[in-house]
Amino acid sequence: MRHFGVTILENLQPRWNVAPTQNSLVIHQTGLHIEAKQAKWGLPPASSKQSFLINARMETVAEKPTFREAFAVSRALIPATGWYEWSAPKQPWHIQLRDGGPMAMAGLLFERPTHPQTHFVIITSPAEGALQSIHHRQPLIVPKQSWQDWLTGSTSIAQQILISAPASLFNWYRVAADVGKVAHDHPGLVTPLNEEALTAEEAPAAEEAASKPTDRSTGLQGNLFS
Repeated sequence: MRHFGVTILENLQPRWNVAPTQNSLVIHQTGLHIEAKQAKWGLPPASSKQSFLINARMETVAEKPTFREAFAVSRALIPATGWYEWSAPKQPWHIQLRDGGPMAMAGLLFERPTHPQTHFVIITSPAEGALQSIHHRQPLIVPKQSWQDWLTGSTSIAQQILISAPASLFNWYRVAADVGKVAHDHPGLVTPLNEEALTAEEAPAAEEAASKPTDRSTGLQGNLFS
């Protein structure tokens, strides 16, 4: 985590498949100190009329009542080396920076008296360029030179960072469908599918309908960035 200017004493294990409701490391600033802490991905509903939220759209995050206060005072960075996205029919992709290095997704932190654990959501932006062929949304990636402004800058400064990252910054490739099973978390998940595997899955994939919403009861997940 020294890449982000944070020193962590605990022995962290690499994660290869972080899913909503699971803990992930987030970076935020308290006073003069940048800190890393574990937080749970997803915002539980405050009332029966609301739904479980994992994303906030950059187009409305500064005004929407659910996110407005957190956007003003509780922004965070979510360290990652890539993300998974699904194209129809149920084809998973791994997307990463061209150099394979770490990136910082834009996030918001939430702490509620009724939920003692810190929760977070990831801000999304419209997909750019060729990434639109996979999915119409993507995580909002904060450029390294803007990390400090995102953590501590004013609301107006943060709004200037709400810009979709161009597709030219990334490369992407097909991976195995095992990434859709939240119990799976190992390095093999980011291994590119070879030509033989791609050919083998074409026939059954063609018979499948378009991707369905996440079904947490079966341990499967669908699109994570909406």
